[in-house]
Amino acid sequence: MSVWEESTTWIAVGAAGLALLALALALVVAVRVGRVRPRREKRTAPAEDAVAGDPDGELRRARDDAARAHEEARRAREEHERARSELRWLRDLGEIGGTVDLEGVLARALETATRLGNAAAAMIVLAHDDEEPLVATFGLSPAESSRDLLGLPPEGGQARAVALAYRYTGVEEEQDEFRLRSGLAVPVTGAAGERAGTLALFWRRVERDVGDEELARLEALTSALGPALENAFRFEEARRLAELDPVTKLHSRRYLHGALARECARARRYDRRLSLVLTRLDAPLSNEVLARAGERLQAAVRGADVVSHLGDGLFAILLPESGLGDAERLCRRLRFAVGPKLRTNGRLRLPAGIVELRSDDDAVSLLARGESALARDEEPSAPETAVGRPS
Repeated sequence: MSVWEESTTWIAVGAAGLALLALALALVVAVRVGRVRPRREKRTAPAEDAVAGDPDGELRRARDDAARAHEEARRAREEHERARSELRWLRDLGEIGGTVDLEGVLARALETATRLGNAAAAMIVLAHDDEEPLVATFGLSPAESSRDLLGLPPEGGQARAVALAYRYTGVEEEQDEFRLRSGLAVPVTGAAGERAGTLALFWRRVERDVGDEELARLEALTSALGPALENAFRFEEARRLAELDPVTKLHSRRYLHGALARECARARRYDRRLSLVLTRLDAPLSNEVLARAGERLQAAVRGADVVSHLGDGLFAILLPESGLGDAERLCRRLRFAVGPKLRTNGRLRLPAGIVELRSDDDAVSLLARGESALARDEEPSAPETAVGRPS
């Protein structure tokens, strides 16, 4: 082998050795890189997943937060409505208990009961001494406004309430589909626990089932209604006595003032005539004479006329929808109806002043003109009756 060939052989061996060394180094690096990369991928995977899944997670969290906020708002609204309902309920009870006017007590009770039961109508039937029961309604037609709707036994037994159901023929239902379908009657008790009347609710088109909570509210309403009605009845009686003359049993001066104001306003509103007669008993007065005069006067007038005793034998007769001619005829009739029945010594004279409502009159001026006309007729030289002609 030549020197050249030997040199070439060693060069080839060296190159092969270098190649093997480079391959070994490459394998070592590859192994190391393979071990480090999974660890790095393992460390970075959660972050990458978090970054990759962040929009969906944020959306889910936002939806959950919105749902919780909506639920909290709903609960807050319900609490607010319950608080408002409770305050309104307490206010209604306070207003019912604080009202002394009978009509006002009944109206507030009917409206409160209707709203409480979400009903279409309501009725209150009250025992009224030996007279016909007092009936007040809300939401009922005149044909429906009858205590027979209740269908209750006289005392109602021991039941807390009586459920009512109404059945109709097919023809009746076709003619009126808005008929009453169901009702609930709750007894009204007085302060001593006695049965004072009945409160009833009515529903149209549906048969309503009242729950225990609603029934308890209605019972609380009737409990507050009983004492309020007793106070209202006392007030009505006191007002009636204040507006009633105790001797003649006719209306008093106080009542006449209110009636004058109402009738003057009514005459103007509907363009009707209105007359007033003032007359005085020109005779020795006693309770017996005044009582008999009151009876005779009341018997001689129409049902629409208002007769009042103003004191000291002075009487006022208010005649709605009547002119001076009607009032003059009434005065002539009174002389024959009253004078012979009083059994006084001598001839009874009934001086009278007659006036008719004028365009510039009010209740005060009309009464003042009547008093002036009576004063003129009471003069010794006056004619039989003084008449104030309307202008």
